[in-house]
Amino acid sequence: MSDKQEALIEILDTMERHGLTLADVSAALNDKPGAEAAKSGGIISRLFGYIGGIFIFSGLAIYVSMQWDDLGSAGRVLLTLGPGFCTFIMALTCLTDKRLERAATPLFLVAALLQPVGILVALREYAHGDNPEHGVLFMCLVMLLQQGLVFIAKRRTVLALTTTFFGASFFATAFDLMDFSDDLIGFVIGLSLCCIAWAMNRSVHKPVSAITYFFGAVMFLYACWHQLHNGPFYILFLGLSCGTIFISTLARSRTLLLVGTLSLMGYLGDFIYDHFGHNIGAPIALMLAGVLMLGLGAMAWRINNKYISQKG
Repeated sequence: MSDKQEALIEILDTMERHGLTLADVSAALNDKPGAEAAKSGGIISRLFGYIGGIFIFSGLAIYVSMQWDDLGSAGRVLLTLGPGFCTFIMALTCLTDKRLERAATPLFLVAALLQPVGILVALREYAHGDNPEHGVLFMCLVMLLQQGLVFIAKRRTVLALTTTFFGASFFATAFDLMDFSDDLIGFVIGLSLCCIAWAMNRSVHKPVSAITYFFGAVMFLYACWHQLHNGPFYILFLGLSCGTIFISTLARSRTLLLVGTLSLMGYLGDFIYDHFGHNIGAPIALMLAGVLMLGLGAMAWRINNKYISQKG
């Protein structure tokens, strides 16, 4: 498939996910000079906006660290939770104005970073529990409710990502408090993230499906590997790796293809080392492994071109 055909497939997929029509595309093409000027101005504006935001929050972080020991409990909470909540309100305000709508995404991300810190600081200053995991669970629940409710109301892709993150963190912490094993937690959370990514990949939230697929597949496969490694059923991990590669063709996900291919390479490398790493045949086995890795790389490239890049 040529690059031009791949580009056309991506354009059609984007139009379908965002509900664009040929009239919309035609109008944008007819106003190309204006679109180019707006794009150029938008890039410069966002660049200075991001740099300015980094300076502001860096200065705030330095100030807080310098004055931390001199602040009281209320001051510590105000200087951590306050900026995060204010940034969240600013992001919501930006959604009410089309000219400022693009600024909402980085503001939501900054708020999702600052607010959990503020909540944990507030719990540390005023709560009296002896288990830190209870505080983490409470923080994840608050953030899950906030991000999830706003996502339901606004349908912003960045909120889909943050809601998924805090939801996974909440259940992982809850399972840990219930004394679930790490492997079971990784299996359940990883598989759940992959299912969520599958749904995202077929919606307007596709841009964040790749990162969700990545963490979900890595958690799932690592939990399975840790459970099966050095056991009588270790061969099952080979099937899981091949199954991940097969599912990547159905999901049309390069991320799943990458994770599946790497896990398959890891399994084969580990198998060769365990069986041939302590005898004279080790150098030959390593060379054979190298040839095998090259073959797997070529296979992954062919799968990507034949099943993932094409639109079924």
